Amino acid sequence: MSFRETILNEALVIFEQKGIEAISTEELLELLDISRGTLHGIAATKRDLVQHCINHSLKVRQAEVEQTMAATNHPLEAFLQLLQLSVEEVRSFCPAFVQDLRDYYPRSWARLELFMRALSRDYLQPLLEECIAAGYLQQDLPPEMVVRLFLNQLQGLLNPQLFPASAFDYQQLFKIVVVYHLRGCATPLGQAQIEAYTYKAMMA
Repeated sequence: MSFRETILNEALVIFEQKGIEAISTEELLELLDISRGTLHGIAATKRDLVQHCINHSLKVRQAEVEQTMAATNHPLEAFLQLLQLSVEEVRSFCPAFVQDLRDYYPRSWARLELFMRALSRDYLQPLLEECIAAGYLQQDLPPEMVVRLFLNQLQGLLNPQLFPASAFDYQQLFKIVVVYHLRGCATPLGQAQIEAYTYKAMMA
């Protein structure tokens, strides 16, 4: 990993944990332990830095998606892994980070939304179709609708009034939001696969 990538990773973690607007440039420099000149060599403005952070983060997430797809030939396991990664990602955001992106950095927020739509179209929906064809899920299940419902539920996890970070860990939320709902759509064969995956994931 290059120095630039390391700084972008660290800056994004700071933004995700503390929000963007709440952190001044001086505080950011202190937390990153770099000079203003070094930061300007990476991004001319704070807005540029946020955009670079999001773009780099999406490249990392895309690599994780492709690695997941390459690591398993089982469509149901791949589907569950991708949703588990998404739940983990969402739970790493503080509410202020999400609100700041929506309010002050619409271009970066739009990039995140485009990524989620591409994830749905190119990976999640085709995996569900494979699961149905293989007999793991009910034959009359509409894949596009199911994926949209899951992604809508993920957005709900960003609401701190409904899901305070201190009250629920991501494993609990993954079981409630993904596993229990998907189990209701599964055939007995699929339910056995879901149980096996859940046991392995919870023990990790």
